[in-house]
Amino acid sequence: MGDVYISERAYPEVIGYLERAGNSVHTVPFHERLGVYTGDHADLRVIRLKNKLFYASIADYAPDYPENAAFCALAFGNYFVHRLDITAPALLNEAARLGLELIDVRQGYTRCSALPVNDNSVITADAGIARALRERGAEVLEIAPGHVLLPGYAEGFFGGCAGRVGDTIVFNGDLGAHPDCGRIESFIRERGIGVKSFPGQPLRDIGSIIS
Repeated sequence: MGDVYISERAYPEVIGYLERAGNSVHTVPFHERLGVYTGDHADLRVIRLKNKLFYASIADYAPDYPENAAFCALAFGNYFVHRLDITAPALLNEAARLGLELIDVRQGYTRCSALPVNDNSVITADAGIARALRERGAEVLEIAPGHVLLPGYAEGFFGGCAGRVGDTIVFNGDLGAHPDCGRIESFIRERGIGVKSFPGQPLRDIGSIIS
């Protein structure tokens, strides 16, 4: 398979599944400069642009929002979606160099807020992200907010509890715990992508699964 970046605090069942599937799993250790509750989140430190991984430097680490979200852009297909005034300059320059369409939204935790399914479809509970992408021709499933845990906060983000690994969307927890689980699973499977979740575990935002 390939390299997968995931929080060291992901459920052990999820990490074990990814390893058994033949992936090289890199557990992201906690770093205090990215916040007490988000210091182990992969989507604050790693992003894939056009099948190449880019890593945040220590200069991009910060404990508080929005500074700690400098690398938390949503990149899929030809889209690069982020609160562009906070994007790390080197990352923004690379996205522009690759010819990605730069889309400015208000939510700095953009990758955490949205789950890309394929190069032209995404799932999100954020109305602003949904609207911006629909206007540019993307297929968007808009779902109910909440129903995702993030210790230290009232709730987490849906995109932060999952990621596509190969031809499967893997969830950190039980997708059945979300009230829109049926719509979500149908949207994913209609695009020829599989679904893997872990019954009995609440969905928990771990800063996405990056592969």
